[in-house]
Amino acid sequence: MQLARQIEPDSDTVTLATISWHSSRGLPPPALIASLSPSRIAAPEALRASSLCFLDCADKGLIAQVVRLREICGDRLYLVAVTGSATSEFQAELFDAGVDDLLMEEGTPQLLRCLLRAKRHLTLLQTHEKTLAALQDKLDAWQDGLDHLPTPIYLKDVGGRYLGCNTAFSHFVGTERDRVIGHTLADFLPPDVAEAHRESDLEVMRRGGAIRLETDVCVPDTGVRHIMLHKACVASPEGGLRGIAGVLIDITERKELESRLTAAAERDPLTNAYNRRKFFQVAGSAIETANEGERSFAVAVIDIDHFKSINDELGHGEGDVTLCSIVDTLRAHEEEGVLIARAGGEEFFAFFTGDNASQAAAILERMRADIARYCAVVTGIGTVGTISIGLADFDPLQETIDHALRRADLALYRAKRDGRNRLCRAD
Repeated sequence: MQLARQIEPDSDTVTLATISWHSSRGLPPPALIASLSPSRIAAPEALRASSLCFLDCADKGLIAQVVRLREICGDRLYLVAVTGSATSEFQAELFDAGVDDLLMEEGTPQLLRCLLRAKRHLTLLQTHEKTLAALQDKLDAWQDGLDHLPTPIYLKDVGGRYLGCNTAFSHFVGTERDRVIGHTLADFLPPDVAEAHRESDLEVMRRGGAIRLETDVCVPDTGVRHIMLHKACVASPEGGLRGIAGVLIDITERKELESRLTAAAERDPLTNAYNRRKFFQVAGSAIETANEGERSFAVAVIDIDHFKSINDELGHGEGDVTLCSIVDTLRAHEEEGVLIARAGGEEFFAFFTGDNASQAAAILERMRADIARYCAVVTGIGTVGTISIGLADFDPLQETIDHALRRADLALYRAKRDGRNRLCRAD
């Protein structure tokens, strides 16, 4: 009886058009299998083009060839071991070696059942392959989309190993994507940096949800960048924790702009000293947060002597140079605990707290001496560019800082009246 080689072909399933016979002993196929007109394949490598292979497995000595064929052809080849009679032990060994089916009896029904099982298997395999291909297409589309984004994006498992990332992220860490996937930050960043990021990973996994943090990161080719890092937990289909997704946003330019805007709002543009607004903000905060036993404060008003003569005789450019030099000298004493701000023109405020307030007169005298030594200039009226100072101690429970500054201003007038280049305490 002759069997049709293609069984129930249709548009949705595979056909058994690539049937082959393989015998390492060079034997021909049995008559019933020969009726299918199988291709007789001698070289195992040639079986990759087949979908169904009948394999000569008449004795246990041929089991090794099953293992070899499965290694060469993978799961796409449906292997049927033709054994004749076989013990249950031998059958188990064949299945363990990699065969998909057994044909032990000569007979059309047995062969037809074998062919139908092969067809169902190959149809299912083809369906799975189509599904996998469709999923791969979607994955490739997602990856391509992510790779076109300039923002670094990544996905980690719970152990910190990267499951995926986009091109921007691999560029960000300075290594190829293949060296990122399956590795942790410790594989390509300094240990302390990797550990810090690992701790934030553990924190978001403990808390759940998402977190946002800012950090400085040394980026290859561009140096230190300020980064806003968003991290979020990713759930598995079972509801457990799959890992962490993250996105890195470079906010360096924004932070630099914020810094410039802050400086513009807080500092004098010529001397870079704090302005009046910042002076009262910092002083007010210090007064408000002072403890019961730390209510000792002092303020001073400082004025440059005969500054107008510098502008008039030497020009405003030289006046600006002198002004900046004096401010630099004043601010050199900020490490002694004094806050310096430009009140306007050639006038400055100084603020002292706690122990520094009790040392205010000594600190101010050192400032005055340094400026007289390094900053004074000579004009037609003599030595100018020194400073006169009025100092006032105050208790914020007794008076406001504005009132204390007015008393310091009166002391400044006395210093001017008494010859300049000196310090006077307020009454």
